[in-house]
Amino acid sequence: MGHRHLLGIALAFALVTAGPAPAQASAPVTPPGAPRAAGTQFLSATTVDLAWMPAAVGSNPIAVYEVYARRPGWIYPDQLVATTTSVWVFVPIGGLRPATSYELYVRARDTAGVHGPASAPVNITTLPSEIVPGPPVATDVTATTATVSWRPPAVAPERIAGYDLIAPPATPTQPIQVRASTGPSTTSVGLTGLRPGTSYTFIVVVRFTDGTPRSATSARGTVTTVPSVPPSPPSDLTVSTLTPTSSTLSWSASTPGDFPISRYFTYVNGGTLGVSNPAADVRTVTFAVSPGNTYEVYVRAVDQAGVYSAPSETVTFTAPNE
Repeated sequence: MGHRHLLGIALAFALVTAGPAPAQASAPVTPPGAPRAAGTQFLSATTVDLAWMPAAVGSNPIAVYEVYARRPGWIYPDQLVATTTSVWVFVPIGGLRPATSYELYVRARDTAGVHGPASAPVNITTLPSEIVPGPPVATDVTATTATVSWRPPAVAPERIAGYDLIAPPATPTQPIQVRASTGPSTTSVGLTGLRPGTSYTFIVVVRFTDGTPRSATSARGTVTTVPSVPPSPPSDLTVSTLTPTSSTLSWSASTPGDFPISRYFTYVNGGTLGVSNPAADVRTVTFAVSPGNTYEVYVRAVDQAGVYSAPSETVTFTAPNE
C-alpha cells in the first residue's frame, strides 16, 4: 500500500476520532436579591404607600422593581400594581378594593429580564369606603396660593373631630408635614406661600371622636401652581477688586418678574458660597481666593416667591500670586 494511501487513512481516522471541540460552559447567572419592605403609610380605601430597601445586584444591573398584590384565598394570579425604579421612597399603590385584605410584595427585575425572589409580604386591609374622605381637590390656584377642599366621609357628623391636610413624606425617615388642621365642619382650606410652577401632593386625614385610628386617609390629590415670570439674569458682572486672597464681585440689578427681587446668590466654580446678600439692593460680594488659582463665577437673582433667574454671564479670573 502506498504512502499516500496510508496518510489519507490516518488523516481520516484523526478527524473522526477528534470530533467537535467541547463547548465552554457559560457562567451561571445570578438573579437580583430580594428587596426588604420598609413599611407602609396612609392606608385608605383604595390606596396605600409602600417603601422598601434596595435588592442586592446579581449578574446584571437592576432595571425595575415590581409590586404585586395578592388576596389571601384568591384563586386568580397575583396583580401587578406598580412598576418603578424607586427604592427607599414611599410609592403610592392604587387600584385596591375597599375593606379588603391584601399581601403586598416586591420583586426586582434586572436588565436581562431575570426576576429575583419576592420580598416578605406586607399585610394590609384597606378601609371601608364610608369612613374615608374624598381626595383633596384644588380650586382658585395662583402662583403662590390655592384653595383645597374635599368630600367628608359618609359617617355621622358627630363622629368627626376634624381634618388634617398632610403633605406625605417621601421616605420613611422624613417627618409628616401637616399643612393645615380644621374643625369637624370645615372641609376646605386656603394655602399660601406655595412656589410658582410647582406640584404639591396632599392627603386628607380624618380625626374621629370615637377612637377610630387616625389612618382614615383619602387618596392623594395634586395641586400644581401657576408658573410665574422669573427675574432677568443679573448683568455686567465684574471683578471690581482682586488680591491674592480675596475677590470682590459687582453686578447690575436684575429686572423683577412677577414678584420683587429678594436676594442674589453667587456661585464659585459651580457651587454657592453659602453666604447670600440679604437685600435686593446689595449687588456686591467679597469672598476668599487662593494665590494662583483660577475661578469661574456667576450670579443668580431669586424673587420673593422663590423663583430663580437664569445665571448671569460667567466671569473667569486667576488670583495673583503673592
